[in-house]
Amino acid sequence: MKYILSQVNPGTQLTCVEIGGSSIETVVFGPGDSVQRVDGAVRPDGSRLAIACPGLIKDGRVLGAANLGWFDIDPAAALGLGESAEVLLNDAEAAALGESALRELADVVFICVGTGVGGAVVVAGKIVAGNLLGHIGGFSQEVCSCGRVGCLETVAAGWAMPDPLTPRDIDRAAMAIADALAREPAATGRLVVVGGGIARRYLAMCERLSVHAPSRRIEASAAPAGYKSASAWGLRHALEASSVNQL
Repeated sequence: MKYILSQVNPGTQLTCVEIGGSSIETVVFGPGDSVQRVDGAVRPDGSRLAIACPGLIKDGRVLGAANLGWFDIDPAAALGLGESAEVLLNDAEAAALGESALRELADVVFICVGTGVGGAVVVAGKIVAGNLLGHIGGFSQEVCSCGRVGCLETVAAGWAMPDPLTPRDIDRAAMAIADALAREPAATGRLVVVGGGIARRYLAMCERLSVHAPSRRIEASAAPAGYKSASAWGLRHALEASSVNQL
């Protein structure tokens, strides 16, 4: 679904841009709990900006996002969105916060299975670990987009798998993800939420992950249908939290 940005009153908007490996989505939160979505990166005049992006994020810059070919850049400038975002988060971290907010649950382990594979952990409503899972090694002899050999992404990321996926492909990826999850010391929570374009397209991914990780409770993303992920809700949470911290 697409929306017209002019329907949101200026001055009260929170603009949340999610950058993915194959597409970009903007969600604008306006007055009265209005939510509007458009394809691409846009920023209504006067709105506050938050961005979710794959890769390593530090000090308001994307230090490295191999799937995008971005290294040490300001994404707001790269996308022509004007001044830097108030909040810049790794996309899995933003989605993890969003899943926590939408579920009203304080603790969530999140896995994103899309063009790349990522993960993050939320405890007590805050990110405690991010940029997880995708580059754990030992899964193949293939070279990853990051330059290392054998990362989880080489067997479970969209860029490395065939299109369309067969049931065998899905099971193989789910088995590898379950292995990486078990090897990640930060991801100890029982509830594991699975999102990302591949997982949302192939619902069997959650079912097979449940089989391979029987001690976990596996759930699909709570993001509304038609949205890339819950990242926008996580970015909104982070923007609102930054406002409180400034008081």
